[in-house]
Amino acid sequence: MTIDHEPEADLARVHYLPAHRADTSTVEADTEVIEAEIVTEAEYRARQRELAIERYRGYRNDIVTVGRGTRTAVRWTMQKGRDCADSPIGKFARRHATYFTKGVDAERQRKKAERGQADARAARARALEQNDLELAARLNEQIQQTRHTRVDALTKWVELTWSAGKKAALALVIALGVALVAGVINGFGHWLGAWNVVDVLHTLGSIITTTGTIVGWSVAHWWAFVLAGLGVWGFRRWKDGQKLGEQVLPAHLRQTGKRVAYVELTENALVTALTNIGVARLSAAIKEGWPNRDTDHAWVRPPMMAEGGKAYTAKLRLPMGAGVKDVAKAKDLLAHNLGCRPQELFVDPDEDDPTVMDLYRLEPGVLREPVDPYPLLTEGTTDFFSGFPVGMSPRGTVVETTVWERNFVFAGRMGSGKSTMIKALLAGAALDPLVDIDVFVFADNFDFDPLAPVLSTFLKGDTEANVQACLEHIKGLQADLAVRGQLLVKHGITEVNREVAAKEPGLRPRIVVIEECQAFFRQDDPQERKQLVNLLVRFYSAARKYGIVLVFATPNPSDQSLPRDLMAVTSNKACGAIDDKARNNIVLGEKAHENGISALGLKAKTKDKLNDCGTLMTSGFMDTPGVVRSFYLTPEDLAGIAARGAELRGGATTPAAPEPEVRDLVEDLTTVMIGDDPVNAGDLVGALRGLAPGYKPYRELTKTKLVAALAELGIKPPSTGNLYPVDPVTVRQLHAARVAQLEQGGPTA
Repeated sequence: MTIDHEPEADLARVHYLPAHRADTSTVEADTEVIEAEIVTEAEYRARQRELAIERYRGYRNDIVTVGRGTRTAVRWTMQKGRDCADSPIGKFARRHATYFTKGVDAERQRKKAERGQADARAARARALEQNDLELAARLNEQIQQTRHTRVDALTKWVELTWSAGKKAALALVIALGVALVAGVINGFGHWLGAWNVVDVLHTLGSIITTTGTIVGWSVAHWWAFVLAGLGVWGFRRWKDGQKLGEQVLPAHLRQTGKRVAYVELTENALVTALTNIGVARLSAAIKEGWPNRDTDHAWVRPPMMAEGGKAYTAKLRLPMGAGVKDVAKAKDLLAHNLGCRPQELFVDPDEDDPTVMDLYRLEPGVLREPVDPYPLLTEGTTDFFSGFPVGMSPRGTVVETTVWERNFVFAGRMGSGKSTMIKALLAGAALDPLVDIDVFVFADNFDFDPLAPVLSTFLKGDTEANVQACLEHIKGLQADLAVRGQLLVKHGITEVNREVAAKEPGLRPRIVVIEECQAFFRQDDPQERKQLVNLLVRFYSAARKYGIVLVFATPNPSDQSLPRDLMAVTSNKACGAIDDKARNNIVLGEKAHENGISALGLKAKTKDKLNDCGTLMTSGFMDTPGVVRSFYLTPEDLAGIAARGAELRGGATTPAAPEPEVRDLVEDLTTVMIGDDPVNAGDLVGALRGLAPGYKPYRELTKTKLVAALAELGIKPPSTGNLYPVDPVTVRQLHAARVAQLEQGGPTA
């Protein structure tokens, strides 16, 4: 201890220092005495502070050590957890755990939908909105009946439980009776001894004891029965999750290389697929409970098998902020989520309610099954002004396209089936005796030969002469438009109709097919191509108003083979299997692929498989763009239809190629040379081209060639300044002499 001496104090303050004391019971008398140190109050307090600081430093070091150790342990544990999760065993566990949770959610949504009767409630609300009180009353009765059915089911369950309890008690009484009888028999079993009631009681007691042991064990091990029930329930939920397929799993948990072959379209499967197509508002609404909340009235028609068993159909009212168009843009991804090809999925707004998505999903392989037979194969006629059947829609209905005031473009790779649909279109035209048909094929094939008996013009072969003949034929039809217009005035009508066309040959409908049209539009001279395109666009736009329909087809759609201005005024477009979206959009319209109107997923036929041959993505053939499966007509089928068409026309025709245009140079010179002053040969070349822009000899004419041609006719222009002026008086005299000689019956020069 220490003693502080203060002069002012009579008594000293004593402070006890911490010390380790030995056991006083063992201290001997001669224990050594420790010398004391006398310190002041200030020194004592300073030493106490130093001791406290050292003590707290030790605490801090302990905390830091523990913290670092904990952090290292946590990091190690997390790393090991990630390693385990990324291991095959970890992925297996997480994958099947996800299946379980998805199955639980699916069962919860199913029961919620059943309890809430969302479909019936939504239908009742729509019936009330439409003032259909009879339907609303029936639906309300259905809802009430469902509620009563649920109550009846609960009542029957209670009655069944009570009945089971009574039967268990009866069984116990019977068991005791059996035990009593068994004991009696056991008592008589002692052959040499007398019957003993103890044996009866012993047997009865054994049975009761055994039964009690079983009951007691069951009560003591109740948890085993609970676990068994949970196991059965969990297994069922896992199976429900597996039925949804791997698309419900995160991408990193899916088994690579393993594709879900089939997805049954259920409410949960459709909602799950919609969740993962990237439409933010739709995903948010699903997380909030849509579409199974009582206020949603979303399920207009739950997923069900369509008539015929070849497709699933569903109608779902989408939440606010998510339109049918948004879902349609993501159709490729939605098709992937539903386990089908984009061509097998159709997303359209409902006809009566644009907020309702009308979804139609074909079963796998349906698009490649044989199409139904052509409906007019053996009998029947058509009407140009009503339309011709060309194929079947994926929903199994006949597509009868309008032809009056329409024009057509078909494109697609070789083997995509564009010619198949054109032949179906011409088969309809053949069965209308009023229709004239012209076919130009810039290739050598047998596609349209069976239709020859009903063709007015038939020319095939990729030659310059055939291209020129087709152009001259188009020019002739363009000149005929003025005649048709005058005939409309004559009959006092604004457009051609069947009654007038039947008695006025000049107004008969006409279909002109130009197959392999890339040979027609690809001109070497850009100026000539521009003139040709302008000519065709003007004729193309005006012809359909007078009953003339043009059909272009090409395997290589591009701006060269299908000019942009021409496509802008085309009403009916069809595209088979195609390689890239740029060509797809040339045929079907700007951004068609981005809007879900795409033929990229279609496959042309190969040596071993038909694939999607004859299936084309169309625009203008139906009310909305979509796939059409064209009717397939064999050469024998076409020949039979052509024979019937020829009979309707009064006999088979002999199609002839258009005669090439022949012009008289001297006559044309008299037409373009006005006055008596000489005209330079170069100016005459330009005047002749302007007079007949489609006439090939004039398009190829030069000043030198014109001077040589005039020299052959006996006119030799002087080479004045290399201008070669031509005297119009001399030309007129030559023309007059030729006319006079022709009138006398002699040959012309």
